[in-house]
Amino acid sequence: MKIVRMLLVTVCFIFVSYTAFGANYCLNCFDNIDENEKYCIVCKTKLSVDKLKNEEDQLIYAVTLSRQNYRKALDELREHYQSTGNQLRLKKARRELDALDKVPQPLYTNEGLGDVQTGTALRDIEGANILFKDGLMYKKSLSKENRITAIKRLEKLLQEYPDSDKVDDAAFAIAEIYASIYFKDYESAAKYYIKSYQLNPDIKRPALLHAAEMYDKMADYNRAKVIYKQAAVYSPDAKSCKKAQKRLSILEQASYGKK
Repeated sequence: MKIVRMLLVTVCFIFVSYTAFGANYCLNCFDNIDENEKYCIVCKTKLSVDKLKNEEDQLIYAVTLSRQNYRKALDELREHYQSTGNQLRLKKARRELDALDKVPQPLYTNEGLGDVQTGTALRDIEGANILFKDGLMYKKSLSKENRITAIKRLEKLLQEYPDSDKVDDAAFAIAEIYASIYFKDYESAAKYYIKSYQLNPDIKRPALLHAAEMYDKMADYNRAKVIYKQAAVYSPDAKSCKKAQKRLSILEQASYGKK
């Protein structure tokens, strides 16, 4: 019996050690965060400039903080004029806030996107094309089992042909399957939408917008806002950029309203 207990304790210790080693933690609060990130979303807004790693981080942080303070001050000014009944100045404050919401603010990091692939030449590969065609065929099926087969085919493409010009579309297709009524696995869908952008930042589909919408559906509004910010700038068409910016503005206004 003692030997069994010792074995159980040893196994638990190894498991905990492995989990701790394999996880990625915020450098400030040590909460679990996504791979390739340094800080959690909360700490990014709280850290003082001198705690960030290099000059670029400091400058980006300063710009981000200035934008947040500008919006917050404008919103407080609007509330002041609303409470005092100064309609003329209230209109001015609202007009400035509206203008602020309509102007996409460029981002200088890949926050929330992980490792974005750049400089890799994608090419036409027959084996990948066959798997892609196969995967799309199974994806069209009304059978959940066939859709699982589609995921397997498309994942095989991603693993065996990373330089195929179909990798972004394959990841996007997997995301669509996970987001469908057959699965409603919005977390997996979001990850694959982001992956499709990672594999090809020039993807012609609104991958980032869809990823943000998945987090929105899960009520993970902090993460949704991070991706909406990226989508508002880097979506492939004006309609998707505008839609992302509009939803981002609503979420940010809701956040400020709670403060």
